[in-house]
Amino acid sequence: MAKKVKPCPAWLATFADLMSLLMALFVLLYAMSSTDIPKYKAVVESLTETLGNGSELSPEQKQFFESLLSTEKASEQVEPPAAPVVPEEVSVDNLKPLYDSLIETYSEAGKKSEIKIDYDVESNQIRLIFPEQIAFDPGRADLKPRFVELLRKFFAFKDEKVALQVVGHTDSRPVSGGRFKSNWELSSARAASVIEQLVQDRAIRPEQAQAIGLADTQPVSLGDTEVDYAKNRRVEILIAPESSRPR
Repeated sequence: MAKKVKPCPAWLATFADLMSLLMALFVLLYAMSSTDIPKYKAVVESLTETLGNGSELSPEQKQFFESLLSTEKASEQVEPPAAPVVPEEVSVDNLKPLYDSLIETYSEAGKKSEIKIDYDVESNQIRLIFPEQIAFDPGRADLKPRFVELLRKFFAFKDEKVALQVVGHTDSRPVSGGRFKSNWELSSARAASVIEQLVQDRAIRPEQAQAIGLADTQPVSLGDTEVDYAKNRRVEILIAPESSRPR
């Protein structure tokens, strides 16, 4: 006589249905993460048949897959987005962030009093001051190695809409000896040497810069001691928005 099989508890049937539904949910989620619609449709058909609802999709399911296919076709027909329009270069409206960057870059030199950096908020202009002691030998316009090293820390401004003026200054004593006949020639040659170095290092474009020699016309100290004379012998780099440069 065959052994009588005890019926399953009611909760077990509910649990089995729940597990089946969870499996179906995870399979659907996995399938939906893929863009392969035919495979997704095949999975749904298989699950429908496994769960006892026949192999045919319901009208709602058919409508769903038709909408997916139409959406996919429409997305394929959409033209690729046009390349972004590169706006025209605009002038720098505020040089304060650039000033902060220069302060950080030249922090060590600033501690040694080798250079001085100022920012004029009203004119929106940055001024870097390099004393002759680190820049040039007396009466010469050749850059000292230390000065070249400092200039090579200069930011690459060739892609920025800024203009640079390099201004040479001397003291009031006449030039004696050497190839320069006057302080005008000396100060102009020193300014030009700085620009040539920046252009050579590709830090700026030639059309961005102006070399100006002012000789002894703008002293920072009016005394007649060696210390006063040394303060006046300097090279300044002025950075301003390109739009502010006279045309």
